[in-house]
Amino acid sequence: MKGHQVTIIDIARKLGISKSTVSRALTNNPNVNPDTRKAVLEMAKALDYQPNMLALGLIKNETRMLGVIIPDIQKPFFAAIVSGIQHTVGRMGYRTIIAQSDESPQIEKENIQALMLSRVDGFLICHTRDTRNFDQIKMLYQKGFPLVSFARICQELPIPKVVEDDFNGLYTTTQHLIERGRKRIALLAGPKHLQASKLRLQGYLSALRQNGIAFDNELVMHTRFLADDVTVAVDRWLALADPPDAICTIYDAGAVQVMQLLKGRGVNVPGDIAVAGFGNDPASRLVEPGLTTFEQRPYEIGQAAGKHMLDILKKRIGNVPPDITISEGRLVVRGST
Repeated sequence: MKGHQVTIIDIARKLGISKSTVSRALTNNPNVNPDTRKAVLEMAKALDYQPNMLALGLIKNETRMLGVIIPDIQKPFFAAIVSGIQHTVGRMGYRTIIAQSDESPQIEKENIQALMLSRVDGFLICHTRDTRNFDQIKMLYQKGFPLVSFARICQELPIPKVVEDDFNGLYTTTQHLIERGRKRIALLAGPKHLQASKLRLQGYLSALRQNGIAFDNELVMHTRFLADDVTVAVDRWLALADPPDAICTIYDAGAVQVMQLLKGRGVNVPGDIAVAGFGNDPASRLVEPGLTTFEQRPYEIGQAAGKHMLDILKKRIGNVPPDITISEGRLVVRGST
């Protein structure tokens, strides 16, 4: 049988006073007699009374809860961002409700609706790889909800955004491969509509141009971060009359799979084809040879997103002037190049 949750009504009955008096005593209202307050607090402790934080939030018009929506909690990148957010806002007395979209725009919308019903004070959102319609987040903006967009951002609203070092990351990685003598550098890119994918492609192209290497459209394959897409790309590149001598990817999981596929097809890494990733995920240190990758700092991305949210909440307005924070990264060179 479900246990009874002690309420202020129970305390009021035990003491023979009104529930409004109990409520005022529990919220330190100065109009309550000190002896009455002491009796209420002692009874609340004796009955193991736990305050209804949602109810208190309704009274104060704040719950000190923040909604965080991410695509996939199992991926170390997103988990580290959440950790950065929680540690940053937690120090100021805020708690987070984490919602996972599973890379589904529909679930993302449902998560927004659920968090609204939970009366969170603000939203920190990383969109799915397939999110193209931002009506839900626009609705939040119009209602005055504090909003911060990170990693996969909404560019259609003037809200704070925190992004990775996308352009510089792929520029630096491609430059590294060129300096290693590679001339036929393939790129395993992401969805064309994602801003991060666009910037990483631009970084790759910029490095090619600055080194006088002609762009070959056959060497760029766009994926949806799916394993089948990676297999198709590798097989297509290996079938070329002039296959690549290096493969650069915009995410480490793709790079690790590329290495596995190449080895399975008898291709030596890095002797025949060098491979580089993006992210410095834990797996990049475990594969053999170790994966050269551009290190992101997801925990710092979370910290920056949390700080933006705290700034908005401190000013007590729905949104602040847009600000784009870029989390700088660095190239980590290992055996795959």
